[in-house]
Amino acid sequence: MKNNHFTILIPAYNCEKWIRRNLKSALEQDYDNYEVIYINDASTDATAELLREIDSTVEPNNCMLKTIHNKENKRALANLYDGINMSQDGTIIVALDGDDWLANRYVLSTLNEVYQNEKIWITAGSYIENLGGRVVRPVVTEDYWSGNIRDKVWTFSHLRTFKKELFQEIRRSDMIDADGDFYKFTWDRVIMYPMIEMAGPNHFADVQKIQYVYNRTNPISVDRVHRKDQLRIEAELKAKTPYPRLRELRKIEQ
Repeated sequence: MKNNHFTILIPAYNCEKWIRRNLKSALEQDYDNYEVIYINDASTDATAELLREIDSTVEPNNCMLKTIHNKENKRALANLYDGINMSQDGTIIVALDGDDWLANRYVLSTLNEVYQNEKIWITAGSYIENLGGRVVRPVVTEDYWSGNIRDKVWTFSHLRTFKKELFQEIRRSDMIDADGDFYKFTWDRVIMYPMIEMAGPNHFADVQKIQYVYNRTNPISVDRVHRKDQLRIEAELKAKTPYPRLRELRKIEQ
């Protein structure tokens, strides 16, 4: 079995309450070919101090922890863009929010089985909410791919993973808001729409096994504090021209 390389990318802002559980879930994966990149996005709480403490004491199991401390707040999409570009070529990006955590130690092992099929470039997964235990799974039927998927019900949720080279096919201009900077919210749709469109059904896999715990206790979650901005960006993204399907990636192998 091929031992794919994964990069768990964690953008985080004011996550002092969840940083230990978040990083523990990432660093203790039962897998030996991955790295973790944690980006502290100029947090104003104790996230920076706790991250330095963990960085100096934790003993990762066959993985490398890289930590970045931003001097100014960039928001998630800009951090993802930077983190992906600093990751090694041939890696598979695993996007983990700083206030959430992976569901178990076997997430990367499960994903590695999925990516044994070299035709797979991107996945969407299943999550459970930490309050109430609601489970959400992707629902992608065969007719989902007909017409413009931006007009369909959104179903490409946590855990989101994709090959670095697929992400690099997105035009940077499509990640920029009217103010000339990266979109500040709704990063998932900003990058997933183009990648899903380029991949199509032949290069996409839905993962029905729960791999992600979605934290509903964060009072500054974007859907609570910036819902108006979310809806504006969603409308803008739906109006954009869909990306054409790709026949192949420029580089898939590690």
